[in-house]
Amino acid sequence: QQQELRDPTTPSASRATPTATTITPSPLRIPEVLDHIFSCVDNHSLCQSVILVCRQWFWMNRHRAIRGLIFDGYSDAQKLDKVLLRLPGAGRLCWFTGRDASREAHWAQLRKVLKRNHDQFLQNQLRQYQYVDQDSSSDEELQEDSITKRLLADAPLRELEIVGIIDIGTSLPPILPCLYALTRLQLELRCDTTLQMGQLLRACPLLNDLHATALSTHCLELPGPWFPFVKDSHKQRPLRLSSLVLERVRLPQYSLEDLLPITPQLRELKLIGLLKVNPAQPQGEVWPSVQYDPTRFFQHIRSLDLSLRSFHFSIRDQPLSTPELREMMFDIVQLSPGSRGEWTFWTPDLTPTMLRNLKEVPNVVTTLEIFCETMSNCGPDSGLHRYLCASPHLMHLRAPMTAYLVEHLDLHQRLRGRYLPAAGPAQTIQPGIWKCRNLQTLHLAFHSRRDSTLSSPTNARLIFGYLSRVCPQLRDLAIFTTESCMLNSRIYAPVLHMRLQGGFCLLARLKNLERLRIGSSERLIAYKSWDLKWMVTNKDSLMDRRQRRKIVSEWGELLVEDDKQEALRILTHGQSSSSTSEEEDGGSGMAELRRELQHLGLLVDVKEMMDEMDSDEFQCWKSLRKISLYRDGEVGLRPDQEIQRLIS
Repeated sequence: QQQELRDPTTPSASRATPTATTITPSPLRIPEVLDHIFSCVDNHSLCQSVILVCRQWFWMNRHRAIRGLIFDGYSDAQKLDKVLLRLPGAGRLCWFTGRDASREAHWAQLRKVLKRNHDQFLQNQLRQYQYVDQDSSSDEELQEDSITKRLLADAPLRELEIVGIIDIGTSLPPILPCLYALTRLQLELRCDTTLQMGQLLRACPLLNDLHATALSTHCLELPGPWFPFVKDSHKQRPLRLSSLVLERVRLPQYSLEDLLPITPQLRELKLIGLLKVNPAQPQGEVWPSVQYDPTRFFQHIRSLDLSLRSFHFSIRDQPLSTPELREMMFDIVQLSPGSRGEWTFWTPDLTPTMLRNLKEVPNVVTTLEIFCETMSNCGPDSGLHRYLCASPHLMHLRAPMTAYLVEHLDLHQRLRGRYLPAAGPAQTIQPGIWKCRNLQTLHLAFHSRRDSTLSSPTNARLIFGYLSRVCPQLRDLAIFTTESCMLNSRIYAPVLHMRLQGGFCLLARLKNLERLRIGSSERLIAYKSWDLKWMVTNKDSLMDRRQRRKIVSEWGELLVEDDKQEALRILTHGQSSSSTSEEEDGGSGMAELRRELQHLGLLVDVKEMMDEMDSDEFQCWKSLRKISLYRDGEVGLRPDQEIQRLIS
């Protein structure tokens, strides 16, 4: 190897003298290359795989890997003790609190542990300097190892997520001194409360991401001024804030305008459904109304040197005018329309004006977010439906409060005549195949023109079967239903049919799925073990498989009934004519997809999936991290844990 480092112009003796073969070092043995590679790896892979490879990889990623903890307020005291015991050294904490009476006691215990960990961390920081000053004859390797282990064990929280019913105004200030290293704070609150922004930003100088939302019909107050201690904003030390998302908050516009000049690193700014008054204020009480001026705010932002990549501004009961909407869409973000891929709207459904504006940036929209105050139903002529059927480059759709018609998925109109009248509203709905086949994120609600169909097995098979075939690249899937339906003059909360006949197992086709959520609140469903245990492989898998096989073998009459219904539908209405010229332009790929969808909504589609699962090689959702089926909040569990929760 030394000979190869000689001057290449010097005659080499290698022709006459045999030398050892030169071995080129692997890139994975070069620390600088490794460090660059690890910087591109997501935290889940770092924690679950990378740090387990070898000692070197562990030490190289100890500062990157963030260990997360989740506490569900409905868990027992033993679960709380376990979370608090593991809290030292954890980088992320998700704290979910429900309506249980013990939530305040739980929070008091958390505050006590955070305070103890904070004090311990400060003491260990002092000890670190004492070790450095020790006699050089001591074992330096053991000394360094001991220091590092303590720092890893007592490192402060970097990410905090609080979801549920909690008075942030009184609960957050006592723990702020323990959150000095916080880089991300997410609040999803199900109550009316207050957040002192100035106090928070002073206590958390490293904060990069701040997302605060008041859910349902609640209001989060952000009273001003936020920076009363500085008369001139130019004298205020710049903040590290790069993402600020506020939804359903009530704030003074001047305080927000004072904040922006000291956030030079801000890249994402979303103010969604700002409130003028608290909608939950008692009858008869008149609170001062907060006024917002979109034009003035837009001018203020343009006067600043902010490199925003994502921007949204909307007011709950004050829709933006057409000029204001265009200004928000095209004039605030400095990126060219052709390179901007993320768009956000405050609307129940895409309006004609929004569609026209989106058509000015064709085939570059990769992320679309739709927010509204309460669950809203899309009509037969849905703008969102038309957009999905014409947007091949869309990769992320988040519209959890937009209820999409199931009939738009019914390509073969199998609901027609079975659950819907043969004539009437169903004829005005034109089903279609979405063009966004590379969709990775989908948060969407569903409803039906006939309320009684929403909980039917056919309806569930349409949703699960359509998404699993049309969007095979999904990684993050959240499915909701409209919050209330009418059946026999009675109001009820619908749930999707989650038993085997409903075809929930059809989602097993989604090989890349990482997160799955169905439903947004607790619902009582009489699950059987065989309805769910196909999701996991364990010692009981063979027995569960036999039970599923027995259940499917009893579907003979149901399958025959499906065949009769199909024959009657074809005789009455003819073959499906839902394909369009746009779909036909898709060539062989679209033709193959339509062949895969020929059994959409039928029980035979589930039977074929069950037959595929009935093998030793089948493994469901290898990448799935969290699943949540009809429970309050977004806190998900591992599949085996969620199954245990549902059938216990």
